[in-house]
Amino acid sequence: MKKQFLFLAGCAVILASCGSNNNNAGQTQAQIDSTVNATMAQHDAANASKNDSTLKAIEKEKAEAIAKEHEAKHEEHEAKNAANGNNGAQPATPAPTPTNPAGGLKAHSDQSQSANPNSAGKPASGGGLKAHSDQSQGH
Repeated sequence: MKKQFLFLAGCAVILASCGSNNNNAGQTQAQIDSTVNATMAQHDAANASKNDSTLKAIEKEKAEAIAKEHEAKHEEHEAKNAANGNNGAQPATPAPTPTNPAGGLKAHSDQSQSANPNSAGKPASGGGLKAHSDQSQGH
């Protein structure tokens, strides 16, 4: 009986130790996952900072190129003014006076009263859109 009891106790100890190894394996996998995630986050942060610095350098170069182009145009404009004897002072040009064209814009009432060159002896009619009752009368 003692042999059977010792055998059962030994089996229980062996099974208990196998079960604890499974738990350790799960914890180990979680530790591996967190280590990998932390490493990936570090790589992502390094790449993001590298990309940001590259983009800032490109933007700086573009801004410098635009500034140089603007400066060159300004110098060219000043050279033209100096060649024309203009010291930067613009000649005063009077503002154009607004002129009304012969026809101008007319309201509907003005248009209906204007003389129609095609109808010599007929009185001026309203024309335009007609209601259904007007159309049925043959106007």
